[in-house]
Amino acid sequence: MIGKLVRHIRFDAIGIVVGTHPWSETEEGYKVKFLKPVDTSKYAGYGSVMAGINNAVSNFEDNFEEVINDR
Repeated sequence: MIGKLVRHIRFDAIGIVVGTHPWSETEEGYKVKFLKPVDTSKYAGYGSVMAGINNAVSNFEDNFEEVINDR
């Protein structure tokens, strides 16, 4: 998964999975670095601008999709 290009579905932001980290005692998380800062001011619970995001593996597919060039 590290190195994959992904799109955050809610923010419509493209990023690269740059690493993993412990999310909880039983679960791992992914760290995504966005290609450009994302204006998240209209979303409750987020800062006004984000350059990256951490996400639990269990809901990664709910928030992200892989970017595929299907040409």
